[in-house]
Amino acid sequence: MSAKSILEADGKAILNYHLTRAPVIKPTPLPAAATHNPSPKLAMLNFPADANVKDVLDQAEINYPWLLQAGSKFVAKPDQLIKRRGKSGLLALNKPWPEARDWIEARAGKSQRVETVDGVLRQFLVEPFVPHPQNTEYYINIHSVREVRAYHTSPFVALRNVRWGGLGPQNKLPSIGMPNV
Repeated sequence: MSAKSILEADGKAILNYHLTRAPVIKPTPLPAAATHNPSPKLAMLNFPADANVKDVLDQAEINYPWLLQAGSKFVAKPDQLIKRRGKSGLLALNKPWPEARDWIEARAGKSQRVETVDGVLRQFLVEPFVPHPQNTEYYINIHSVREVRAYHTSPFVALRNVRWGGLGPQNKLPSIGMPNV
């Protein structure tokens, strides 16, 4: 069995697109969706090696005008398959756009050490900050096999210090099986 990691932005886009389009697998009292989800408020910022960081951020303000909405707060983070971003100081939470922009500018295109690995941060996400209790935040893992797709969920709070690669049968995650379409 092999696994392929994908960027958080891609995972969010896939879920957003398919949530209202997927077949119903259990009877529900909720009415069927009359419309599909709008595009998520998710700014994907890429900083190529030859790009000027300020120019990329200026363009982001044009591409994502909601960044400039007065009173808005945001989450900014690198999107490069980095585990435990929070422990590495790679999350800017509840920041107005000018602060989130400064935070990104200080890190984009610069070498960064995460645990034992050095690398350059070139891909960032900015999304609206949504205040919520810690116990309502979930990790979602979608695992496809030949017959069904298994959706595993786990509250971050319960498994905060677990290394995902080390989950064994004793730490089985709740899951939902869906037929492949």
